[in-house]
Amino acid sequence: MQRPHAPAALACSAALLVAALTACGSQAEADTRGPTTPQGVTVQASSATSAHVMWQPATDDKAVTAYEIYRKGKKVKSVPAAKVMIDVDGLTASTAYTFTVRARDAAGNLSAPSAAAAVTTPPRPRRTTRPPPGR
Repeated sequence: MQRPHAPAALACSAALLVAALTACGSQAEADTRGPTTPQGVTVQASSATSAHVMWQPATDDKAVTAYEIYRKGKKVKSVPAAKVMIDVDGLTASTAYTFTVRARDAAGNLSAPSAAAAVTTPPRPRRTTRPPPGR
């Protein structure tokens, strides 16, 4: 009768258990830290009904995945992290607006809002009517 290979089996089982416990212990901690606040936010009126919002990129301990643009505290646009500018359409002529930007990471953490940037859209261009030729 042969003896079972108990020492080898135990050693193998112990090695697998150590590997499994090591893998479990090395899993990444939950990402609870938000990105830095976007800086240098500026806004320019593009037309009577649109504005161009720009900012400097934020940083994160993992990665910034998107930026959210807010007007009066309400999100109006979201763009991928590769973009650091966006046009906001649907505005009203001769109206003051204030925009802020927040960065978002892959875990959904948001940065604090940026400093507000203000702009006033210009009036709509006036149509000029010309008299018919010959008058």
